Amino acid sequence: MTANGEKELIEAISQERFQPFLEECHGDVAVALRLYAWDAEAARALHSPLRDLEVSLRNRIHRQLSGKFGQADWWNLRRAAPNDWAMREIRNARAKLAEHDKGTAPCDIVAALSFGFWVGLVSKGGSGNYEMKYWNPALRHCFKGVSRTDLHRQLGIMQTLRNRVAHHERVYHRRLDEDFRTAVALTALVAPALAARHEKYSQVPAVLARRARVLSGEEEIVL
Repeated sequence: MTANGEKELIEAISQERFQPFLEECHGDVAVALRLYAWDAEAARALHSPLRDLEVSLRNRIHRQLSGKFGQADWWNLRRAAPNDWAMREIRNARAKLAEHDKGTAPCDIVAALSFGFWVGLVSKGGSGNYEMKYWNPALRHCFKGVSRTDLHRQLGIMQTLRNRVAHHERVYHRRLDEDFRTAVALTALVAPALAARHEKYSQVPAVLARRARVLSGEEEIVL
């Protein structure tokens, strides 16, 4: 690629966004552009296990709490209501659904809530006292053999990664092999069959193994 071609790509990416890639590659523009492409490839591959972790987690937690409290909109029960932040999230989700003329049934609200909402339900919950309200009577049965604090920590790591992927932020600097194993292990707690599919079919290991060969130019970038 010519110097003008490289310059045009960097202008499209923006110098500020490209700078960390350039620093990682010791100022070699050609290698940094290959790293930028590989980073996107890794993020695309990771999106699949992160998606299935988020969906299976929220569905499992929702089913467990619906069963415990006897109704699908368990958050409307005074004894089951989450803390103020979480209730605002629920109200905002309902309002956005209504604004776009979409259904506002409990299943619709569940699908509209953020990953952070569900991760928050295995936290201490502040004044919501989630350990006594949700964990001890219900949620610990979904996550046998895992402490609440360790689960919340691991889910927090996945939430950070998920947000980086969703907002097109770089991920190459993370221990992505560990991230993948964590995502699959957490999914296995709530949806073993889904986790097994990722163990067998995921693109992530192959993409991660490509990094050195892509940066050296031995293998082509994939966009």
